[in-house]
Amino acid sequence: MNTVMKQRLVGTVVIGCLAIIFIPILLDGEGVSPPEMTATIPDAPPLPVEPVIEQERPLITSDTLVETVQEEIAAVVSDTVDDAGTDTVPPAPEQPRLNSAGIPATWTVRLGSFGEMANAETLVSRLREGGHRAFTRPLQTSRGPLTGVYVGPVMTESDAGGLQQELARTFELEGVVVQFGIEELEH
Repeated sequence: MNTVMKQRLVGTVVIGCLAIIFIPILLDGEGVSPPEMTATIPDAPPLPVEPVIEQERPLITSDTLVETVQEEIAAVVSDTVDDAGTDTVPPAPEQPRLNSAGIPATWTVRLGSFGEMANAETLVSRLREGGHRAFTRPLQTSRGPLTGVYVGPVMTESDAGGLQQELARTFELEGVVVQFGIEELEH
């Protein structure tokens, strides 16, 4: 073999040995550290404290209810007089009355009597969608049992008359003002 060939062969062997020694040192990752990642995450904001609301059911007796309504009416009347700036007082609104049981007498508007319960429930749904307090009650008539549809109750007969007119305009139904009786619910 000639000398050039020998030199090339020896050079290749030396470079191969050096590669076997140094390449693992360079590629093992030792001595190379990843950049430190620092992130500052703030503390979670405090949650708002929701107030605890304790529900109380007011004790209402017929006398206190009437007194409260009378006080509210007096306050409205005095505000009206103050706003008008004159001494003329508008007619006093009708005040609630107590029935024979000592319970405030209330009034409803009966809009109809139905032989089919489904028809009554349809009307009640329409009335409730319109924002009215509507309900049904069974009625015994000479024609047999019917279901009455009512709106209310309201505290005075004049309020019931206004409700009757509003329902006539809105729903095109002529109703009848009737006194609301709790004893009817005890069936």
